[in-house]
Formats: sequence, C-alpha cells, structure tokens
Amino acid sequence: MRYSSLSGMAKLFCAVMVLAAISLPAQARGVSELSTEYPTALSVQIDPSDISDEDLNEIRAAGFEFVRFGVRPPLKSVNPAMIDYSKLIRRVRNARLEAIVTLFGGREIWGHDSSDQQAGGQKEKLFANFAAEFMNAHAADVAVWELWNEPDHKTFLNPALFSSFQTATAEFCRSITQLKNQPQIVMGFGFAKLPFKQGQVPLQLENAFVSAAKANCLTDISIHPYRSVPETAIADYRKLRGKLDELQLGKVGIVASEWGYASYLPVRDRNTQASLIFREYLTNVAAGIKLLNLYAWQDRGTSAISREDNFGLKSKGGEKKEAFSSLTEFLKIARNSRKVSYESNAGLNKLVLSRGASLLHVVWTQSSEQNVLVPAEKGKKCTRVDFFPQVRHGTCGNPVDGGFAAKATAYPFLLSISD
Repeated sequence: MRYSSLSGMAKLFCAVMVLAAISLPAQARGVSELSTEYPTALSVQIDPSDISDEDLNEIRAAGFEFVRFGVRPPLKSVNPAMIDYSKLIRRVRNARLEAIVTLFGGREIWGHDSSDQQAGGQKEKLFANFAAEFMNAHAADVAVWELWNEPDHKTFLNPALFSSFQTATAEFCRSITQLKNQPQIVMGFGFAKLPFKQGQVPLQLENAFVSAAKANCLTDISIHPYRSVPETAIADYRKLRGKLDELQLGKVGIVASEWGYASYLPVRDRNTQASLIFREYLTNVAAGIKLLNLYAWQDRGTSAISREDNFGLKSKGGEKKEAFSSLTEFLKIARNSRKVSYESNAGLNKLVLSRGASLLHVVWTQSSEQNVLVPAEKGKKCTRVDFFPQVRHGTCGNPVDGGFAAKATAYPFLLSISD
C-alpha cells in the first residue's frame, strides 16, 4: 500500500496496533446465532423520518422480522431533521420488530464538510465515541448493529479518508470493549461492491474489516449485492465465503444488508420487479444466507422514470405493489420451513423446503420457459401455488411417471407434496 504522507502511515500503524491490542471476549456471537421463523430472516429498509406506526405494524404482519435504518450524529449536515432515534427504536419494538441499526458519521467520517469538525477534536474519535455511546444506550433494544454504509462509494466516504476510516474503526473497536453488555451482532461495512474480488474494494477498507473481525469486534460482513440477475449472487457468496475462510475468518457470517429492484420506465415494470424481488429472496435461501434486508418499504418519489424513486414494495401514496403481494404470500407458506436442497441447471432453478410432513418445491427460470418434473412418489398429494399475476391455489394436474410435470418461467411457483 502507498500513502501520500508520513502522517497517513502513522495513522495506519496506530490503528493496527490498537486492534492488535484489543479483542472482545470469545463467545457465541454473530448472525449464525440469529433466531428466525423463516429459512432466511427478512428485513426491509425504512425511512426513519416518516415511517408511521401503521407501516411498522403492517411490516410485521407481512412476515418481516426486522427493519433497517441509519442512525447519524446530531449534525445538521447529516441529520437535518434531528430525528429522535431512541423513540423510533421503541416504536419498532412496540410493533414486535427487531432493529438493524447502521451507524454512520458522514462523508468526512464526522459530518459532510469541514465545518462539522470540532475545535481540537479528532473526527475518528468523535465518530467512535458517538457510535459506542449510542450502542451502549440501546444495547437491550437493537438486535443487529452495522458499522457504516458503503464506504467504498464516494457518496458515503471521501476516498481521501480511507486511512482515517481505518483509524475510526480501530477507535470504535477499542470503545466497545469497554461496554458492559457486548453486542451480539456487529457487521461491517455494508460494502457497495464485493470485497476481496479483483480490487473492487480499496485495500484499506478490506484491511480495516479484517483487522476488526480478527479482533472479534465485527462478527459478520455485510454487502449490497445489487445485480440484474439475482441467481448470480450464489457464486459470489461462495467466493466471498472461500476468501473469508482463507483469511482465517471462518466464523464470520455473510449478510445481504441491502438489495432491491426498482420498477421504473422504460427499464422494468412492476410485474418484473415482483419477479426479481421474489427470486432475490429465493436466491438467498438457496445460498444459506441467514439475513436479507430488502430495499425498500416505500417508494421515495413519484417519477415513473426515476430509478431511485421506485424501489418500494409500496408506492409513495401507499399502494401495495405486486412485489408486496407475491413475496408476503410466499412468506405465509415458508414460515417454519427449512432448506432441504437447491439445484440450478441451464437456468432452471429448483429449491426444496421442508415444512412439517410436506416438501415445498419452488421452481423458476432465469429467462425462458422450461419443462420441469417435480419428483413425487405414487399416491402423494400435490397442491400448486402460483404467485403471479395474483396468488392462486390449485391442483398440480395428473401425475406422470416419477412426479408432476409443469412449465417453469421467470415467475416462481410452488408445488407442495404431502401424504
């Protein structure tokens, strides 16, 4: 690595030495210990400035167990509304939801511009102290903590401050060792790109994560695996898992802390959005990912041609989109189920879940229609559930030798096989 000054090298050396000197007590921590009713626990991104209690209750009723939102320091540049985060956390818990809290200080680590820097204060320590104090104050009410959001994107971290970010991470890790109640899940850093892959993420940020994870400060790695074809994430998860193991971080889990699809013209209509979001969830189940945060609960705006305005499961006006209906209807069926197997061949995907005495076969393709045979012993009962364009429960037709035949498309359907 190269640094532009001796000052930068000194900061990095100090950060490394701090992390080498601290280590949280070894215990069962991390996302692997997460309790959930589903094969993959599901969260949804909310806007802390305008989420209503009605929304929170609806989110829980739909099958989501978590909501994710960012917490920022009381600086006008990054928190202009001066949101009461403590009150929001109480409201989340009152709705029987768990919180995923992303701690973020600003593009300059402390704030978005130099005017936020306090006289005589170091931005790294200011952020670390804020994060540790907030964590300590809400330890009993927050299930999952996340340090930062997309530091590899210039919107969320000035690229000139990568070495300072390493120092801030080290300061944060030092601070939380002093907490009376150690957090059980602390993930980082919500990478925008896949880390440890062909230089996509700056080395300083990767090193900051590895050092914090080896110090038992960060329990899990969080990534934002946006992509046009959901199923391609499985190979990337596998590569990331292999790299973590190579780095002797075998206990570090992988969390998809932000991922979604927008319905905007002329790129994607709402039916296609629904299919992709459904496939996104199935992909994470297939890959064994324990926690997925879907972006987002509600559209940000009303422009039909704006990508950023249209990621929601609901419109800006509150109308439920097709993505909401298909996914939440599936969650009703998938509750208390577990993954049995997953196969993918020539674009045909078959995910099998078990629920009680039933096997749930979820089938879909990545593009064109394909014939599929769902295996079933003679005499077994079969119920078919279609989720598009609306939910329909029906028969699977007459059995053929070895099971039930169907045509698979990019819109997943389910065959429930039982005695």
